[in-house]
Amino acid sequence: MAEHRIEVHQPSKIVMNSDYRFEVFSGSEKLGEVRISKGTIDWRPRNARHVMKLTWERFDALMQANVPRRPSRS
Repeated sequence: MAEHRIEVHQPSKIVMNSDYRFEVFSGSEKLGEVRISKGTIDWRPRNARHVMKLTWERFDALMQANVPRRPSRS
């Protein structure tokens, strides 16, 4: 299994429109970059021209739709 590494790049000071940037690696290969802002969460795969943007509401719906549900304990 590949070892994953995350490099975090935060704004040097608190600025309203600055994104936090997370570079994601699998072994020595860069998978892509996540940018987090107050309005969206963005994913840019390595060598991609276009960024995939999601609003926080859409991100929440996507995550909840893809999480396996555990049976309730009755």
